Amino acid sequence: MKNKFALMSSLIVVTVLATGGLAIFTTVIHAESMEEQREHFVEMKGSMIGEMIHDGDYMCCLETPCTYCIEKTPGHGEGATCTCLDDVVNGRHPCGECIGEIMEGHGNKFLSQYFARAIAEEMGGQYHEIFKHMMFDKYQISIEDQL
Repeated sequence: MKNKFALMSSLIVVTVLATGGLAIFTTVIHAESMEEQREHFVEMKGSMIGEMIHDGDYMCCLETPCTYCIEKTPGHGEGATCTCLDDVVNGRHPCGECIGEIMEGHGNKFLSQYFARAIAEEMGGQYHEIFKHMMFDKYQISIEDQL
């Protein structure tokens, strides 16, 4: 009987502590407003990318560097690299975020001659001419000047 009482008491104490700890953790997480959390995220992302650019590990093809490459490479930031600029110039497709941003007109305009070829490498060569026309619309680079 004493052992059952001790076991039940221990379980109750553990449950109360776990519930209280979870409540405190949840309160701390939600202490920042969504806007504050967003600002913190943007600041942290910028800091990570800036450090990797300085180290020569982040070479993006966009006006504003992508964040996808931080997540896709091993360790979610540990050992992360972005080679999208090199990929585009060498006819290989960049990451998915870069493809979308290029299609929206947010690519580095100085690389626009390479975009159609690089995206077609991923999406299919049969779309190469269509992508050239899209890049003309977005970046005003003539069809003839594109690779």
